[in-house]
Amino acid sequence: MTEVEFPRPRAVPVSAPNAEAPDPQRVSTTDTASEAGNRGTLRVNEKAAQRLAIRAAVDTPHVLSPSGGRSAFAGRTLPQARVTVTGDRVRADLKITVAWPAPAAQVARAVQRNVAAALTAMAGLHVDGVDVSVQQSFTPSVGQRRVQ
Repeated sequence: MTEVEFPRPRAVPVSAPNAEAPDPQRVSTTDTASEAGNRGTLRVNEKAAQRLAIRAAVDTPHVLSPSGGRSAFAGRTLPQARVTVTGDRVRADLKITVAWPAPAAQVARAVQRNVAAALTAMAGLHVDGVDVSVQQSFTPSVGQRRVQ
């Protein structure tokens, strides 16, 4: 898990209705420095980071979302992610299914970018690396009819 510190909000004095607003130019920088000891912490669980990585992978174009069937029964649904969080740093290893005929290398690079951006923006983690492995290439069946 990681700990990220955020400053606590300062109390704003209540002023009379006709009082002037405080001048933002006159705010002292020592006020924020003295609050350093009053900060809280944020912990991001590895499971939460794993779910963020999977969601970012599924949101990438040409990556197929998990489906049921025999592979789901065996516990091998894709995408899968293994995430290691150490302090405020993270490393992710993903396995995905790419829709045919999309170029697998381009899709994998897009997944790397999306997962790194999601872990940075949503979890506040520094991403050391995102490894992507294309496990399957699958033609999604859209509107196919069966013979009756």
